[in-house]
Amino acid sequence: MRSHSFSILKAFATILLVAAACTPWPVVADFSILIAQPAFFLCMGYFFNTTNGQNPAQYVERRARRLYVPFLRWSLLLLILHNLWFPLGILDAAVPAADGVQPHPYSWHEFSQRLWSIGLNMSGYDDQLGEPLWMFRAMLLASLGFLILFIIGRKMSRFETDKEIGWAIFVISFALLVWQVQGGFIVTGVAQGGYRELLSLLFMACGFLFRQYREKLEIDWRTYLLCLCLWIPFAWFYPVAMYPEADLQHFLALPLPACAGFLLMLGLSEVVAKQDNIATRTLIFIGESSLCIIAFHLLAFKFANMLKVGIYGLPWQHVAENPITSGGHWWDGLWLIYLACGVALPVLVRQAFLRLTDGRRWSIGKWGDTLFDLLLLIIVTILRIIKAIALGIYRFILNFFRALGEFLRASNPKDE
Repeated sequence: MRSHSFSILKAFATILLVAAACTPWPVVADFSILIAQPAFFLCMGYFFNTTNGQNPAQYVERRARRLYVPFLRWSLLLLILHNLWFPLGILDAAVPAADGVQPHPYSWHEFSQRLWSIGLNMSGYDDQLGEPLWMFRAMLLASLGFLILFIIGRKMSRFETDKEIGWAIFVISFALLVWQVQGGFIVTGVAQGGYRELLSLLFMACGFLFRQYREKLEIDWRTYLLCLCLWIPFAWFYPVAMYPEADLQHFLALPLPACAGFLLMLGLSEVVAKQDNIATRTLIFIGESSLCIIAFHLLAFKFANMLKVGIYGLPWQHVAENPITSGGHWWDGLWLIYLACGVALPVLVRQAFLRLTDGRRWSIGKWGDTLFDLLLLIIVTILRIIKAIALGIYRFILNFFRALGEFLRASNPKDE
């Protein structure tokens, strides 16, 4: 039976990524983002198959179909809808984003330029609602760079094993990153300078090496305690993340706690994967839908903004705030609505679209049935989600602490 531990790991990383964007507490965002983004690239390296070097065209095709095609489809959708958001109040030129970027309707010239950039450079997407799409570019370029270096390593006689090639890729990417951040260089032709892409290559190498050595590593409760001791101090005293650029100190402070957080999430995922309940199945589904959630969680936050505006009676202009509205109180717990919307709505809309377009010819005569099916599906799904969340949280907490207790008792050296 196939283990779903890595799907659950990606679900944890996705939830942390969404939580980092909506939590009212900066310390929670620091703890979350430190390990959430690198986890995806570590998973990519972990699952890199050494046979890809024998058939690189097939690997490139899979990567393009998995990363470039969704990026192209979703970024074009956000680009086409961009100017529509302003009359609806979803975006407002008078309300800058949290990063200071001033939203504005695109002229035909800017629209065309962004269209070219999306297709040829995997950039130019919506600055506010499409910002997380950089991860698609980083994933694609890092995987292609890893493949090229791996093939070169296979052709060099000095490398006898795949482990040695993995170490070589790690050293090369690490050296390039130190050189780049020290000199302030950019990778020509790569949007935002290429720091994130080189960092993604480094994490891929780490994930690949972990796969090579995993059978020889003795991972027990002491390992997880050490990982906690690495993750918590860095996140608390020196928070870092995969920002577009960094200095040497910020770069050096990232890989170690990020890998420690990856091991913690993997250990937790393996415990959860042993349970067969609705919470586990929900996490598996979230992990397998992680790319869609990454792409659209900021847009989904707008729906949560509307709910918050309605609850507090705020002016509609607050909906345009990005990523979340500043109205209300930090203690009201409404950030959980943002978390639920950011995770659930992208998947819900995508599943509804796939269900409605599966084998259906779009004609005027079927629009009524289509809209009715969509409304019915949304109502039923929302009711199921509410029921699943309430029941799933209770069962998940109960089963998790039971499994954790069994795991700690099994790992107790006194029993040995």
